[in-house]
Amino acid sequence: MDKLTPAERRVVDRLVEAWNAFVELPREHNDDVTEFRHGIHRLQEKVMCRPIRRTIGGEA
Repeated sequence: MDKLTPAERRVVDRLVEAWNAFVELPREHNDDVTEFRHGIHRLQEKVMCRPIRRTIGGEA
């Protein structure tokens, strides 16, 4: 993750904070943790793609 900007790193750190806070909540449905994890992963993917786009010079 050395190619992330400081702002991008803050976003990733906040996603980790969101995950940690969510798993501390009481479980209300069996699928909640799995679905939340998938959502977090999707968001992480969006942040992690940014350095790749900068490296290849594309703006999609």
